[in-house]
Order: sequence, then structure tokens, then C-alpha cells
Amino acid sequence: MSEEGQPALSFFLQFSRREFSFAALSFIIYSMAVKKIIPWVLALSLLIFGDALNTSAGSFKHPDQQQKQEEIPRPSYEVKVIVTNIDVVVTDKAGKRVTGLRPEHFQIYEDGLLQKLTNFYEVKGTEIYVSQADKETGQPLPPPRPLLERTPRVANKIIFYFDNWHLHPMNRNWSIKKLEAFIRNNFGAGKNSLGMVVCLEQKLECLQDFTPESGLLLQAINDVKGRSGQALMRARTKEDLKKELNRIVSETSRERRFEDYEKAMGMARSYVEAEQGDLVYSLNSLSAFLDHLTGIEGRKILIYVSDGLPLNPSEEVFSFLDQAFPQGRAQAEAMNYDATHFFRNLTSQCNAHEVSLYPINSRGLETMTLSADQEAGWNVYSRGSGMIKPGSRVQDTALKIMAEETGGVAILNTNEIESGLKKIEDDFSYHYSLGYVSPSREDNKFHSIEVKLAGVKDGYTVRVRHGYLHYSPEETIKKSVFSRLYLERLYNPMNIKIQVLPEERIPGSDNLSLDIKLLIPIKDITLLENAEDYTGQIKVYVALKDAGGYISPCHELSQDIRIPKKDYGTAIKSYYPYVAEMFVKPGVYTISLAVRDVLGESTNYLQFERAVATK
Repeated sequence: MSEEGQPALSFFLQFSRREFSFAALSFIIYSMAVKKIIPWVLALSLLIFGDALNTSAGSFKHPDQQQKQEEIPRPSYEVKVIVTNIDVVVTDKAGKRVTGLRPEHFQIYEDGLLQKLTNFYEVKGTEIYVSQADKETGQPLPPPRPLLERTPRVANKIIFYFDNWHLHPMNRNWSIKKLEAFIRNNFGAGKNSLGMVVCLEQKLECLQDFTPESGLLLQAINDVKGRSGQALMRARTKEDLKKELNRIVSETSRERRFEDYEKAMGMARSYVEAEQGDLVYSLNSLSAFLDHLTGIEGRKILIYVSDGLPLNPSEEVFSFLDQAFPQGRAQAEAMNYDATHFFRNLTSQCNAHEVSLYPINSRGLETMTLSADQEAGWNVYSRGSGMIKPGSRVQDTALKIMAEETGGVAILNTNEIESGLKKIEDDFSYHYSLGYVSPSREDNKFHSIEVKLAGVKDGYTVRVRHGYLHYSPEETIKKSVFSRLYLERLYNPMNIKIQVLPEERIPGSDNLSLDIKLLIPIKDITLLENAEDYTGQIKVYVALKDAGGYISPCHELSQDIRIPKKDYGTAIKSYYPYVAEMFVKPGVYTISLAVRDVLGESTNYLQFERAVATK
């Protein structure tokens, strides 16, 4: 599957100079212009303008102008120690959870190198036991003690994610009925679980944020029942194409075989490209939600409910055509649509956010028996429960990858999903948490993880995520900007104001100029005192999504701030204006911005929608 499965809008960066005055203080402001052009120009512009400016790590907040030099706080430096936490499930030959293991029973490897265990606790039902190692000898100190005060890290965080883009309403409601008992049993007074409900349709919605209340979660998943079900509406449009393909295959003759093959291939490509677009939309949305979880401590269990996702959207239809037209080579074209790397990227992202995926294929038990009311042809298998679904097991392969690489379990090909839900309950009720100081830094690279048992009898199985990513601060901000294009979440401690100026049409072009002015309170910007002035730096990140779901790259710009000491008293009563000028086509846009105070190491996130000359 090519990267152009969902093409991004093309944007072009350029700078202009604008002056804004506050009394005697004058600022030079850079603006950003964004314009749709061909991708190679975009790549060139990013190479030229994309580098961030380096800045000092020392900082302190605004001193009063009259304060004496010796009273001003000096810059401080922070050494960051990265502790990687890994949740481990251990089972015996019968599949039962193994409890009572100690730190010395575990060996953890990162990129093949043995690491020293620094943190350890065991979850046994509603109890949590902590065991530490002696700092001098490295030997454990017996016995493990119950954790009296629970931290946010050890609470179970369970997310119910309904992908209505790939979920038939009948299958969805059947799954919800099964989930209701699970929610009643695991949430409420005396439980150590927080739940969230998320639904993907035309847009991604958080129907219920993290809560321990089972009643609120039940209300949210019942809200999902009332949704129209995007999968059903799209399936109707594809069904005609399936029927036409089956008709061509059944009616073709030796004389028309070549002509019919070319016609069938054209229709098959249209079908596959629609499937590809649906898959990319679902994966992009799930990816955005994962970034939405940035900053939430501890392991998250994400129960992903769908009718399955294709690892290769073309596999079924091209295989069918090769059987119908032996002279063709449709399968040779299928590799162009392979989505394996998209799923690998998704699982790496899950591991970066400590998310374990537990996919449920809501189609239930699948049989290879032809339905009595269907014609022979492509995609006509039935399910044991009689519910409507596509009839192929290829949808399950991707779900298995999602589960296995994140330390989860896939619930597939069964009408009794209660047994699978019991496995999920056992996973968060009986597991170990191992922590170690990672030798890797925030390098945006994947690092493999392996956990081995030592000093225990054979036959135990260890289940753990396969690795993790440590995102750099810059990459984390960009991912949060993208996430907020799908799921709005404002965070604006600096009280930055946004002004959208009237659009202006560009002479000789269909584009319009969209100017966004950011007003940043100077009193909230961290500044460093120098001999004659105060200096600071802000960075602005911006990304756009149009009504078709196409997304721009996240553009990053830096702006140095300099305030002469003689003007400081006036400046702190004013706003620092920053203007982003974007050239866009008429349409409706979602705009996501981040403003980072570099010295203060704080980031603000703002989002809004804007209709540009749509009337």
C-alpha cells in the first residue's frame, strides 16, 4: 500500500516581515505562508526552513525591573533520567496466571543487552505488592509489601474503542451486549479501574473520559448503539461492485475473456482503492487517539472493536480474479497495497504510549459454508451466528499483529467472546511491572525488549510488548498537534488569544490568504536577563486538515524575542503578536496549533475550525 493512500495537502513556507509597536517597544514578527503546491517543492521548503533554533536550557520567570541583580534567580539545569516500565504477564502450561515471582526471577534485555532492574511490583487481584532491591548488594529485600497508597500509574486504564468505520451495526450491538457485563464486573466502588469510551465515525469522539463509574461507561456505550454505522452505508455502495464482478466472471466467454478481464480489473482497482482509503482513515484516527494519551501514566488496555482490518485490502478480490482468469496476474499488483508497515508503525506507537491492544473481531464464529440465500462467487461465506459480515479470515491477521506486538490478546473467530474478556480481566488483575533506567535517550528510534525468567521451572510463558519508542520533545509536540486535528483537546495555560483576520483572495489564483494572529501575554513568556535586555524564544507548530480528511505536514517555526530593559515595564502589560499567513483553497479546515515557550519548557495547544470563502 503506497504512502499516498491518503495524500497530504501540499503546503509551502515563506517568511515576511511585519512590525507591531507597544509604546516605545517595537517587535519584528515573522509570518508563515502556506500554499498548495506539488510535493517536491514542499520537500525543498521544509529542508530550507524546517530546522529549529537552538536555545539555552537555563531559564527563570520575569523579574521585576527594579529588582536587584543579586536577587534574580539563576538559570537551573535538569538532568532527565528515563525509566522504562514494562508490564509482564506470566502463565503456566494450562494458561493460568503465575503469581509470587520476585525481582530476581526476571531478566530484562533492551536491544539484546541485559538491564539492571530498578523498580518492581506485582498486581494480584485488587492488591499490589512492591519489592525493592538492596542498593548495596542488589539483592531483594523480603518480603514484598502491599502498596498502601496507589499512584495514577498503577490504576487500570481501560479504553473501549469502537471503529464504526469497520463495524456493522448488528455486530457492534452484539459486542456491546457482551461488554456490558464486563463493565459491571470491573468498574465501580472498590475497583482499581478507570474506563474511557471512544467512537470513530465521520470524526473521532471521546464519548466518556476516564471514569471509575460503571454507570457512565454503560451510558456511553449505549450511545454508540444509536450511531448510524459508517461501515453499513459504505458496504452498500461496494456491494453493487461485488455483484458486478461476480456477474462478469460467471458470464464471460472464451472470446471475451481478455476484454472481461481488463474490465474486471478496473472495477477491482476501484474497490481496492476505496478499501485502502477506509483502512488509512481508521489507522490514522487510531494513531491520533494514541497521541491523545500522551502524558497519561501507566499501562493502557485498549479494547478495539471492529469487524477486522485487512492487512492487504486487495488480497481477496485479486485472488478471486486470478482464479477466474488464470491468464491474468492480479496478485502481482497486490503488493502495491500491502499495509504491513502501517500496522508495524501503529504497534510501535502503542508501545511508546504503554498501550496494549486487545482487538475483538465482532463478526464472531466464521464458517466456510456457503449461505443458502447467496449466489456462488466472491465473498459469500456465512457466520455461525447468522449475523452479517464479510466472509474471510484475512481480516484477522492484522488484528493478531496489533495484539501480539503490544502484549495484548486478540479475540477472534468466536461467538463466546466472554472467555476472551476474562483473559483481559486476568491480564490487568495478575501481572508484574518491571522498571529499569533505559540506556537509550529520546531518539525517536525503536528499541527491542525481551524478558526472560530465571530460577523457575520450565513451562512458563512470558507475554510482553516487543519494544518501545522514546519520542523526543519536538516529535511529541508534533504528534499532539496532529492528534488534536481528530480529537479536540485545548490546553492553554498562557491564555493565548487567537484572532482570525478576514480572508483575501490572491490575485491571479484560486487561493485565499488566511491570516491567524496569535496574541501571547509577554508576562507569561520565560525570559533570560542579559546586560541590556531580556531574551526568550517561542516556537509555533501548525497543521491543517480539510473536509476530505487530508492533512498537511506539521510546520515548525521559531521566533527569538528581545526586549530592551528600558521597555520591560511596558512590555509585560502587552501581548506578543505572531501572525501565521496561510494560502488555502476555499473549504472548511480544522486548524491545530501549538505554541511552546522554549525557556519555560511549556507548551500550549489550540484548535478551531474555519470555513474559508465557502459561500
